[in-house]
Amino acid sequence: MDEEHRKAYQDRFKARIAEWEAKLEGLSARARRAEADLRIKLQAEESELRKKLDDARARLKELQAASEDGWEDIRTGAEKMWGDLREAWDRTSRKAQGEDDPPTPGSNPGG
Repeated sequence: MDEEHRKAYQDRFKARIAEWEAKLEGLSARARRAEADLRIKLQAEESELRKKLDDARARLKELQAASEDGWEDIRTGAEKMWGDLREAWDRTSRKAQGEDDPPTPGSNPGG
């Protein structure tokens, strides 16, 4: 992948992180308003989602530092990581039944 495409991918990756940060802030606000038992569940899920988002930030640093040879392997791992994050969000959404959820942010930072 040439440098221009790598930079564009990294920019999309950063934008996805920002989308997820905003989504998690919304979850945090919902958890604060929820009944006690649901609040506990949502806070636990929020913690897991934040860890996954921290993983995304670390993956971005790896992408930025990757050599041409290692780029595709790291990118493949990043795509799996986004899938894991989406699955965790979907699970959280199911636990928060009855509350409005905006669509899962982004589908693929690669295009």
